[in-house]
Amino acid sequence: MSRIWEKRLCSLTLAAVVTVFAVLSSLLPGSNVYAGPTTPPFNYAEALQKSIYFYDANKCGPGITGGKLEWRGDCHLEDESVPLIPMTKDFTGTNLSQAFIDRYKSVLDADGNGTLDLHGGFHDAGDHVKFGLPQTYTISTLGWGFYEFKDSFQKIGEEEHMVDILKWGNDYLLRSTFLDSKGEVVAFCYQVGEGSIDHNWWQPPELNQKEKVQRPAYFATEETPASDQCAGAAAALAIQYLNFKDKEAAYAKKCLDTAKALYRFAVKNRGCGYSGGFYNSSYDEDELSWAAVWLNIATGEPSYINDIVSVSSDGRYTGFMKKIIASTDNDWQNIWVHSWDTVWGGVFAKLAPLTNSQRDWYIFRWNLEYWSGIPHENPNDTTFLQGTPAGFKVLNTWGSARYNAAAQLCALVYTKYAGKQDVSDWAKGQMDYILGDNPMKRSYEVGYSDISAKHPHHRAAHGSKTLSMLEPANHRHTLWGALVGGPDTKDNHVDETTDFVYNEVAVDYNAGFVGALAGLFKYYGEGQKPLANFPPKGPEVLEYFSEAKLEQENSERTQITINIHNESCKPPHFESRMQARYYFNISEMLSAGQSIQDLDVQIMYDEGKIQDGKPTVLKGPFPWDAQAGIYYLEIDWSGNAFYGDREFHFALVPKLGSDWTPHWDPTNDWSRKNITKEYAVTENIPVYRDGIKIFGKEPGQTIEPKPGDLNEDGSIDALDFTLMKKYLLGQESSINLVNADMNGDGSIDSIDFALLKKVLL
Repeated sequence: MSRIWEKRLCSLTLAAVVTVFAVLSSLLPGSNVYAGPTTPPFNYAEALQKSIYFYDANKCGPGITGGKLEWRGDCHLEDESVPLIPMTKDFTGTNLSQAFIDRYKSVLDADGNGTLDLHGGFHDAGDHVKFGLPQTYTISTLGWGFYEFKDSFQKIGEEEHMVDILKWGNDYLLRSTFLDSKGEVVAFCYQVGEGSIDHNWWQPPELNQKEKVQRPAYFATEETPASDQCAGAAAALAIQYLNFKDKEAAYAKKCLDTAKALYRFAVKNRGCGYSGGFYNSSYDEDELSWAAVWLNIATGEPSYINDIVSVSSDGRYTGFMKKIIASTDNDWQNIWVHSWDTVWGGVFAKLAPLTNSQRDWYIFRWNLEYWSGIPHENPNDTTFLQGTPAGFKVLNTWGSARYNAAAQLCALVYTKYAGKQDVSDWAKGQMDYILGDNPMKRSYEVGYSDISAKHPHHRAAHGSKTLSMLEPANHRHTLWGALVGGPDTKDNHVDETTDFVYNEVAVDYNAGFVGALAGLFKYYGEGQKPLANFPPKGPEVLEYFSEAKLEQENSERTQITINIHNESCKPPHFESRMQARYYFNISEMLSAGQSIQDLDVQIMYDEGKIQDGKPTVLKGPFPWDAQAGIYYLEIDWSGNAFYGDREFHFALVPKLGSDWTPHWDPTNDWSRKNITKEYAVTENIPVYRDGIKIFGKEPGQTIEPKPGDLNEDGSIDALDFTLMKKYLLGQESSINLVNADMNGDGSIDSIDFALLKKVLL
């Protein structure tokens, strides 16, 4: 290609890039287009819309690439084939005994391939374990919010999105439940991954290598009960039956049948499951009640309610409620909240409208009064939750905002069924605090506004290449809608990635948050609109490039280290198809009567061989423009799957000429330009993937133009005429622009088309 055309095309490309980047920049967090208000009134439609996207960020398994977030991709595909073996010392396999596996192999491994398919579900937080209790709590609570305030999701255009999130969770629970021919549960997988191993790797999930991060599977069985986990899953699936029964009857029935089976199994096999010390449950009566109340709503069977509230002839509770209330002579005052570790708050929020008993309404209402500070019915009762100086209610400083948001959801459900809005007015004030009306002037919903927290404790959004929370300094991606931990009891908050108390994010954090926002939109968001064309594309970044530095150079040799980079982030992935080319000029050797055969190429250091166990392949030299003396070396990392960068140090060493002196001049080498002793990005060492250039510039070749030969096949014919026509119509771009410029005026237009037609005639 001639230099005039190269310059013009570069100018056009640069102009296009500048225009596109300007548009993209207007869509980035912090711009007026995608940043919500920083002071009341807040847009609950926008806050709700964004809050759902956190679950796209935490999806696990196949089918993620190409989804709503460009920076998330398929991950942990090994969950599709967990070895069906008792767990080894390195945490490979399952917690199942060999005897159990042998007894139920036909159920566990119906296809006989020796593995279990446990893909899907959600990563717990910024980590990548699929923990049982927060997983089932999240799926059930998200389903609950959708069930109560479905109109809100419909009105902001997010119903389909929410259905996708719910199904992603539902399908994982269904896939994890193993039923025999009678429809009874044999085993339920409630955890995939091991926290003590997973938490050592601060990197995007797409880069977790199964050779380093083992993902064992933990099952509830008759041998290893986990009734808390099974009951949580039963509740989630019963709720989804209600959400899908009118549109997908067969799917909903499968959810309900599985929920019933899980509940029966949980009641029969009592005992709490394993979490490795991360999410321990002290008892299971609350999860069993949570499942029972929803199964009653789904089926109308009074036996489920009786399982909760049954009493003996002397008035002592014999159902699950006996865990918290001794007898009908006692009341109970719930000073906690609906959360992953105890779901009594949700139980009484649903039990009260079902039983319509004074007891259940009292327990439900008292908890909301405790949170809100609204006077109790008993004027002598002064038990209230302490607030911060600014009035934000903090139950626990580790994730204060999540507990507060869950209390808000319960308050809004109370308003729906009791018709009293006082507790919802309180919830609105608390949500406004979360969205930015607080002493820190900070929004605790990531990406909601310019003042949002910007450093959530989340590996995928941070995008570290070095396993460090400190690199990069700023997150590579916006974790749209994530609710960070929140303030402490003094209204303080630390927006740092390393601070997992203040800035943790997790699936259970957002579960109540989504439902609360849906309720607030219903009661206070009339006329508010979500954002159009959301989420925006992220800024363009350099994902593949080369840098180089000069190691040694004199009249007898040149030594260069090339560092090739795979910094893919949309989504991040290992790359095994990369090459780089180093172009050099031996015209001075040719003038001295030498040839390319008189140049030695020596490998000095190969990081790929050390890191990946496979030598990088050095190919060439190959002629690029032999007439001008231009050749290139190809450094080929094909087969060396890597992420990050790889160094390759080589030397170009000319042999002595007939005059017993070297003839070496690196100043005319294309790829040698601007290389110094320090690493710097260089476009003159282009990067390729499968032979296709993805970065950098190649040297111009001195090729004699042949006007009219658009496809460079050596002849001028009807094919060239067709290409010219398509090019002018904007339907073709892969032509030789120099040969298309028939009159040599630097542009391709109808005159060139006429001249080509004349040549053919």
